[in-house]
Amino acid sequence: MPPGYRRQLEGYRYGPGVFKVDYALSGPVPWQAEACRHAGTVHLGGTLPEIAAAERAVHQGQHAERPFVLVAQQSLFDPSRAPAGQHTLWAYCHVPNGSTVDCTAAIEAQIERFAPGFRDLVLARRTTNTVELETYNPNYVGGDINNGVQDLRQLWTRPTLQRSPYSTPLPGVYLCSSATPPGGGVHGMCGYHAAQAALKSPTIIG
Repeated sequence: MPPGYRRQLEGYRYGPGVFKVDYALSGPVPWQAEACRHAGTVHLGGTLPEIAAAERAVHQGQHAERPFVLVAQQSLFDPSRAPAGQHTLWAYCHVPNGSTVDCTAAIEAQIERFAPGFRDLVLARRTTNTVELETYNPNYVGGDINNGVQDLRQLWTRPTLQRSPYSTPLPGVYLCSSATPPGGGVHGMCGYHAAQAALKSPTIIG
């Protein structure tokens, strides 16, 4: 890559990492809220001020005592994921980029808070910290599964400031990851826009 483009890439800012726990459970999670017992994904945070405090702590390089936890319970809808009568589940919380702190207890306390009896269901667990996530996938720099801070400063300048953020100085080479607009969580749109940029380019390699 040309030096100028490389410098822009080297200035790209990464966001918080995640600490993830995979569970094998003896039964479904005993959520107090009935709706959570039928949801593929549950976001646990308590009140809005609690969620804001947890996320603020992480962005300040601290570990939240009551983290904002994302829980996925796919085995409710896909019986092939676990033996009959049992379930699988994974959960993660945000942590400072590059953290190696074990957040299992904080995650389980937050789940137990909204689903009393959860700990009694745990048959086995496997944890993954930010360093292990990056080893698994080098794109998760510091455990950042969102591929970069997604704030006003870096929302439309992902990963560089140019008219088409999907194009690179190399003819026929385009970026389509969540490091490009509109970023992570908007599934498929980064690739869609990269494909549109490629199709409009006179230098596309056929």
